[in-house]
Amino acid sequence: MKATEEIEPIINLLKEINFKLDSRRQAKKYYRNQDLKDCFGLSDNTIISYRDKNILPFSKIGEIYYYPISEIDSILQKNSNFDLFKNKLH
Repeated sequence: MKATEEIEPIINLLKEINFKLDSRRQAKKYYRNQDLKDCFGLSDNTIISYRDKNILPFSKIGEIYYYPISEIDSILQKNSNFDLFKNKLH
């Protein structure tokens, strides 16, 4: 079996997961602190540090912080190495 044939089911599964996540993101426009902890494994101290260092964009209403999902996705995309993997598959 060729390497691309072995990887293809994994790629299809990742595409399916990404589609499901995109569906959830479209309904929701902002993450809250608990979302960042659940989705990305960030601690409270890391979230506070990222806010203080202007790494995470946020809005605050009362005592609740909101993080725009589109901006978080953009940060993740800018800091990814996905292009390296795409080139290896072709």
